[in-house]
Amino acid sequence: MFWIRKVALTIGAALTFAAALAAQQWRTEAVPDAGIEFDAPSRLERLPMQLGEAALYQRARLRPKDEADFVRAQYYWYCDVYVFSKKESADGGDDAALPEGVPEEMKKQLKELMAQFAGKRHRNFKAWLDAELEELKEAKIEVSGKAKKGKGGKLDFAHWVWRKPDDWTAAKVTYCEAAVYDLGDREVALVIEMPLETESQKKPKSKWTTLIDRIIASGRAIDPDSATADDDQKRDKYADTPEKKEALAAAKANIQGLQGWDYFTSPNYVVLYSWDFEKPDERSKAKKDAIYYSSRLEKMRELYLSNYPLDATGTKAVMPDKKSIPDLEGPTTGVPTTPPPPAPAEATAEGAEPPAPPAEKLGKLRYSVFRLCATYDQFMKYGQSPPGVVGWFSPMSKELVVFLGGDQMMGSGATETVTYHEGWHQFADFYFDHPDTEKQQQLHRWFDEGHGDYFGSFRWGQSGWKYVGSKMRYEDCKQMVRKGDYVPFKEIVHWDIRRFYSKDAPYYYAQAFSMIDFLRRGEKSSGWDPRWGQALDMYRKVMLVYGDTKRASDTAFLKFTDADWKALEDAWKAWVAGPNFLNGR
Repeated sequence: MFWIRKVALTIGAALTFAAALAAQQWRTEAVPDAGIEFDAPSRLERLPMQLGEAALYQRARLRPKDEADFVRAQYYWYCDVYVFSKKESADGGDDAALPEGVPEEMKKQLKELMAQFAGKRHRNFKAWLDAELEELKEAKIEVSGKAKKGKGGKLDFAHWVWRKPDDWTAAKVTYCEAAVYDLGDREVALVIEMPLETESQKKPKSKWTTLIDRIIASGRAIDPDSATADDDQKRDKYADTPEKKEALAAAKANIQGLQGWDYFTSPNYVVLYSWDFEKPDERSKAKKDAIYYSSRLEKMRELYLSNYPLDATGTKAVMPDKKSIPDLEGPTTGVPTTPPPPAPAEATAEGAEPPAPPAEKLGKLRYSVFRLCATYDQFMKYGQSPPGVVGWFSPMSKELVVFLGGDQMMGSGATETVTYHEGWHQFADFYFDHPDTEKQQQLHRWFDEGHGDYFGSFRWGQSGWKYVGSKMRYEDCKQMVRKGDYVPFKEIVHWDIRRFYSKDAPYYYAQAFSMIDFLRRGEKSSGWDPRWGQALDMYRKVMLVYGDTKRASDTAFLKFTDADWKALEDAWKAWVAGPNFLNGR
């Protein structure tokens, strides 16, 4: 279920509310992978489901577009579509549990989601609803599957009505109504959740029940494959391998049937972009912007690769020789030993192909999703993002999401900065996910966020990439050097996520950035210690081989004494205070 969030009431929204509701128009909303379509108010916006979201049942989510369409111009209400497969597999496999109409390319992704919830799958709407309401003591089912006859070609359905507690609403109660359609091998539920305005209300006011009544009774069956075909070879051009086609199919299904969304492919990204669905003239500008930022991201990926190369398959990082990593217990100064020469290749017949590596040693191709939202409201709705955020990467869904208006909101170049920063997180998530790594621990924040800001400090020009520094972090870095209120290096290099993402997180971001900036660019500074220049690459090696964050930081700064840490911090402070630390302008 989704949180109903309270938003600020504006005078304009209140004044236009009655007029907007009275002028409500309707459209047909198709959900092909559920096999139904229904009537939806024209101002009810359909949002994409987050890729990789563990929503085994949910297939669509609609929500009012503007405050004028909220309850009391303050509270969201939702219209959702759920699918429950009634199939049982004779051999214990997962195919039977998949919804009808799912493209072959998406089946693998859904099976992986199902595996996470083995033993908890619901074969019908009632089982799902019981589980949803199980821990809500004040929840009450008022109509339990009452049979209703469809009229005028509409589907017959079972009618459900229930109320549930919800602290995010005015009355702290949400009214829910559903039409459940029996389509043979599956049940499809069309669910509306509407916050009540007062505790004494038994159901929403008539202006809302008029909408609910029409939506609930409007379900019609459609062919699940009716909207899945796409012959636009130009948009699909770069999806030229089975793995890429599988990823593209999943991304296309994510926006299938959504007004105001389209896609295209680039060599390394599936690009999803949007525009205001009520302003179709904005589509061309949105596409132009998406092409611009995706082309820049493709160039930035080359910069990532120049520092963090992949092997010949392009599916995994080049694994370092374990012997080049010093033993934490050994008498070493921290300078890596020289790796032994590679073993001679096995002889092969002239003209013969070398033997292929075992399948289990191959990495997995990552055809990444880059999603660009046209409006900030849409961006925040999709990611449930806090105010001020204009881009993010999800390690769960593996997609990179940005707001196209970041420059207007945060200043010139902000959208590029965020794209390169979050693009690094997306790339690093793939790079350090090596099939031969012993563990799979997440990178330390000083390393990961610091590199995000470092790569975000580049700009593309006629001569290629130019490093300009960080306008966002510059003043904080200068201040922490003047005041001395930075975190000691020997502490922050071991900080976990919880400590880094605290109330002072922006300050820690700035310190992490300046540390990476110094370790990567400070070689010509006075008193430079060669060990400092090797620290980042040693961290990389340890994370690839062992995947152990503590070991990675311990080895990167091996045998550092208090005097060594002080020398490093003093040199860093001189760097930040000096002329080589760039301000991003």
